[in-house]
Amino acid sequence: MFIDSDSDSDLEDAILLYSAVLAESIKKQKKKRQNKSIYLKKRQKSGRFARDFQDLIKDPIRFCENFHMDVKTFQRILSMVTPYLKPKKMTRPTDGISPNQKLAAVLEYFACGSLQRHIASVYRISKQHFGKIIDEVSIALISALNEYIPPYDANVMINAANDFNYQWNFPNCVGSIDGKHIAIKCPPKAGSMFFNYKGYHSIVLLAVADAKYKFSYIDVGAYGSEGDAGVFSSSKLGKAMVNESLPFPPDAKIHDKRLPFFFVGDDAFPLGKRLIKPYVPKRNQMLEADKTIFNYRVSRARRCVENAFGILCSRWYCLARTMFCSPDRAQKIVAACCYLHNFLTSLNPRVYCPTRYANYIDSSGNLIEGEWRNNIPANSLFSSTINPTQGRPTDIGKTTRDSLKEFVNSPEGSVPWQKKITHQTNKNL
Repeated sequence: MFIDSDSDSDLEDAILLYSAVLAESIKKQKKKRQNKSIYLKKRQKSGRFARDFQDLIKDPIRFCENFHMDVKTFQRILSMVTPYLKPKKMTRPTDGISPNQKLAAVLEYFACGSLQRHIASVYRISKQHFGKIIDEVSIALISALNEYIPPYDANVMINAANDFNYQWNFPNCVGSIDGKHIAIKCPPKAGSMFFNYKGYHSIVLLAVADAKYKFSYIDVGAYGSEGDAGVFSSSKLGKAMVNESLPFPPDAKIHDKRLPFFFVGDDAFPLGKRLIKPYVPKRNQMLEADKTIFNYRVSRARRCVENAFGILCSRWYCLARTMFCSPDRAQKIVAACCYLHNFLTSLNPRVYCPTRYANYIDSSGNLIEGEWRNNIPANSLFSSTINPTQGRPTDIGKTTRDSLKEFVNSPEGSVPWQKKITHQTNKNL
């Protein structure tokens, strides 16, 4: 048998070279660990969690100011996310970051809207590692709180419609839909992909809110540069509405007519069977009185999503300012905050959304704006909603809207104060 000695020699040389490179790499990694910042090494004794967290627990007011929840709620969330945050292997038993520390650091980052590197610094975590912790905790929150944005079914929609009718006197409405631009730093080599019509880079949060200001649907991550009709039509909700694949309940009888269940939106969305929006006056003309009253009534329901966005951004300041992170991380953060919003609105509204924090109606029927507006941080980009688009209305959408207009102007469907409110509005125009 013929043996190629040169080939064997080349193989041995390659193995030796690979071994040398691997040994050098291991040596560098060990050196890097050894050269870890003295500041970071003192995390377990001098970091914010070790130094301040127990004192914050003893001071309920300051704890709420920092985390927008009470201690009991924090502990409950911790118990829910801990299974997702425990390491598979305990490689650093004396210097590891516990689920408790991870949750506290990330919730404080969400709540204060500060830079990642600042929160990482006070908790004595490297800024690179803190970025990974944000991803990890965000995914854990989404997974642990998943039931707080349940999928649509007929029962969910009927309950939502009952709430809208009871709370806002608007029948057959299953949700209020709108979109919000979330500002981000321009990603490398992204060009104008994320650049929106407002003049900054963003991703879009498309959401539906119920009558109690909780999100019943979220779609996060559309490019800020996308046309607003495209954001809606390319979302799962938009496609399902067009295809009639959402599990809407059977049409309900209103004012002697059977009308479909629907969402309400503003001019950014096309009028259709399943999406109702206000009338728009013709140029240099005022709307007729019955249409003005309808617009007032539909706006009461539509403002639910505005309030949901407002409460969300006033509690989680990171969403009201520019996020200096990748679009993927921003997407996880936004979704996690939405799930937290629903959880806290359901579990502890007294702390998270107390009386008068959201819009409310006084005894005369006047809409009083919620106190969350006073808590939106300075230089906020909160007001950046999606841009109106001209969608072609469907015939059934027009018919449904006209039937609802007749109902809210009838003795059966009117509310005592609507003519007075709309008259005052017209006088102020």
